[in-house]
Amino acid sequence: MPFPASFSGQPTAELGFAAKMVDDCLNEAVDIQASDLHLQPRSDSWEVFYRIDGVLHLAKTFPVDQDTDPVARLMALANLPSYMGGVPQEGTFTWKSTDGSIREMRLSTFSTVHGRRAAIRISSHAGTVRTLDQLGVSEETSLALGGVCEGKDGWCLVAGPAGSGKTTTLYACLASIAASKNRRSVLTIEDPVESIIDSISQSQLQPNSGLTLAAAMRSAVRQDAEVLLVTEIRDTETAEAVLSASMTGHLCFSSIHSASVGSTLRRLVQMNLPTFAIQSGLRAVLCQRLLRCLCQKCKSPNPSGHECSKCHGTGYQGRLPVMQLVEFDGADFSHQLFQKLEQGATADQLDRFIQAKGFDSLKSQATQLVQSGVTDEAEIFRVFGGRRSE
Repeated sequence: MPFPASFSGQPTAELGFAAKMVDDCLNEAVDIQASDLHLQPRSDSWEVFYRIDGVLHLAKTFPVDQDTDPVARLMALANLPSYMGGVPQEGTFTWKSTDGSIREMRLSTFSTVHGRRAAIRISSHAGTVRTLDQLGVSEETSLALGGVCEGKDGWCLVAGPAGSGKTTTLYACLASIAASKNRRSVLTIEDPVESIIDSISQSQLQPNSGLTLAAAMRSAVRQDAEVLLVTEIRDTETAEAVLSASMTGHLCFSSIHSASVGSTLRRLVQMNLPTFAIQSGLRAVLCQRLLRCLCQKCKSPNPSGHECSKCHGTGYQGRLPVMQLVEFDGADFSHQLFQKLEQGATADQLDRFIQAKGFDSLKSQATQLVQSGVTDEAEIFRVFGGRRSE
């Protein structure tokens, strides 16, 4: 989809200079509320992409200038050594945009056949952590998730692919716990810390420290913490540590990359966690996706890319989550589900069983949003795949 003319970035000589190019791109990305900025080198040009509401858009094209390199400029801002050009590097820097806001930028570089490319994650404004009732889900789901947050032990896993809003949901849970009248000791292990929440203790792993998530988890349980957050389950060692903590009086929250509740359970089994232990420690799995909402100014996607002050010609503005929260409370449903897991049921078979027990699937919830005019079939196809409706 073409970007509107105001963001087309026609190549000019002055924008060929790395410093000016970086300044303009960062300021513009913040101005249009992009979550990510990509600089990709081609044979004779630089392509600039912004990720808006979860989707990448080509915004600018600059000619290659042999004397300047915008990625080298970014690396200098992040204090990364330029002599290690062929090695992927990561770093952070702060940026004061034209609106006066201070943002943290997370830079990642990667070498390609045409040179180094850069991906930048742009932090949100400080103090923008949402509460449970601000997530945009139904009151029933919000209350159920609030009940999970009031638990004294157990493990809540938030599942979904990259960019599905898992961290936003986890932070909303922690903010709910922090705001509770019954104060509890909350400790997080993050990589990296994406937002600051007052009244809880947040820690960030250092890439070169040699401290693994699992090692940090073992130390965290000795800090008299009642609530623990490990931002992502990446390996068996970390999963075992969190599961163990959930069964020893800690309320634990984590995210995991998986497509559904059934695939989350199967992945835990593939990590060699015993089914009986999963059943004992796992309190809930929340699977979610984010769907773009139709722009209320232009009302529908516009392939011609006309300029719209709200959606920048994309046809969408803002996103809304769809969630499937499945709690494991020891009732007949839980016993039957874990029995099927123990017997080797596939992820798809587990998901069908869950839906048969009255849990609406994510796609059925998305279809309801189409029927109410919030989004459209094209967005459902983008997020869930499958056969596009005619």
